[in-house]
Amino acid sequence: MKLLSTILYSFFVFFYTQKIFAAACCGGSIAAAGVISGDNKAQLTTSLSRSEVVADVYADEYWRKRETPENSETLRIEGAFLLSDRWQAGLNVPVTKRTKLSQSSSGLGDTTSHIGYEYLPEWDYSLWRPKGIGFLQLTLPTGKSVYESNDSLGLDSRGRGFWALGIGTLLLKSYKKWDSFINLEAHKSFSKTISNQQFEGTLVPGWGGSAGPGLGYNWTNWRLGGNILWIYEDAIELRSATSVSKTEPQKYASSTLSLSHLFLVNWTMSISYTDQTLFGSPSNTSLSRSFALQLQKRWDR
Repeated sequence: MKLLSTILYSFFVFFYTQKIFAAACCGGSIAAAGVISGDNKAQLTTSLSRSEVVADVYADEYWRKRETPENSETLRIEGAFLLSDRWQAGLNVPVTKRTKLSQSSSGLGDTTSHIGYEYLPEWDYSLWRPKGIGFLQLTLPTGKSVYESNDSLGLDSRGRGFWALGIGTLLLKSYKKWDSFINLEAHKSFSKTISNQQFEGTLVPGWGGSAGPGLGYNWTNWRLGGNILWIYEDAIELRSATSVSKTEPQKYASSTLSLSHLFLVNWTMSISYTDQTLFGSPSNTSLSRSFALQLQKRWDR
């Protein structure tokens, strides 16, 4: 709690960027890049989320309620800036503290960076044509995977632990007080060799992706929005000197409800609730519920 209080005092916040999307709060999957979607030259987001694992779902989609509390707190600093009129770049750095049975572990999660291009600009009005931003995303394995954990409870596992390259698009459309978006993303993770008490050999991951829509209503300086994101990861192949085995694919859906307020020029504060238990047919994953706060500063062109 001392770490949480310090973070809250020093920063403020997490999760929903204005007229963009929210990603899964946990589960170790790659979500879409935090691209600049408005008419800004740069944005900086500081965010804080707290989540609790409420259920484990097996490969046969059987649910088991989590009896032992497991919580995580994630501080995320995310920035993006324009390279030119239509090109942009960004970086996302998360720091996570996981707690279970009075034990805890803190450190970096997987870091992501992106290059984006606005391929459908809004240079003139169209009733139907959306604004389109495509992006390439690189994931750096700065967080350990569950196979690299040195903790008996696995608390030092704070990411997928693989290099990954992804491609995606964000389509946005506004009409009067309403705004909507569709987020599509696919990525390929790359193999790595590890050697520890758990496993010695090569981990070979596959493809993954995420897709989902969102909708928001705006009035004065407020916005109420919701979105859902379906997330999928291929099975991981474990190759050792004596055997080859394979995990099961992972899938789940993450739904978010958020409220945002523009309280100063180019300053937005948001609060959001995310639930991974409401939609889809999850399998081979742990499901969480989380609350998040965010503070975002934007700079005009």
